[in-house]
Amino acid sequence: MTGLDIVTLLIIAGAAVLGFLRGFTTEVLAFLAWILVVVAVKFFHAGLSALLAPLIGTEGGAAVLAFALLAGSSYFGGRLIANTLGGQMRNSMLGPIDRALGVGFGVAKGLILVSMGFLVLMLVLDTFEGGRTHRPKWITKSVTYPLLDTTSAAIGDFVDRRRKGEPVFGGDNASTAREDEAVPPRRKAAD
Repeated sequence: MTGLDIVTLLIIAGAAVLGFLRGFTTEVLAFLAWILVVVAVKFFHAGLSALLAPLIGTEGGAAVLAFALLAGSSYFGGRLIANTLGGQMRNSMLGPIDRALGVGFGVAKGLILVSMGFLVLMLVLDTFEGGRTHRPKWITKSVTYPLLDTTSAAIGDFVDRRRKGEPVFGGDNASTAREDEAVPPRRKAAD
């Protein structure tokens, strides 16, 4: 095992333990709290900034305060709900199931976190070290390298498709013909 393997396993195990302690309900609702922050800032930031600008005196200051108010209230309100409902679920008869599912959610969250870190590390190394073929052996010889390489590539593909406005789920581009390729006519089925 290399250092990459140990760091990967520690992060995934830590996320799994946190998932167990918090439970699935709390983990999912906490994730939804982050989504609520994004939605609140996207839809209400401009209006609240304009409303606060005369009170603050500058547009920049109003924008910062509006962001802090929206993000803070959305996140802490969402976390309050997540912790309350999650605590009730953990203390109910379904508590053990909630905790077991929390471990699975924690592992998935840990894998995504490690993969994103790996993606950034590979971007830096590939940029300064001469590309994919010049990656250090402590990375390429690690047991977790194929998993992290595949997962980080999937994250990169997801972001790339999203930026281009292509379907993210479903519509696999490999199975559809490109516009510049000739598509053979379909044959009629024999009766």
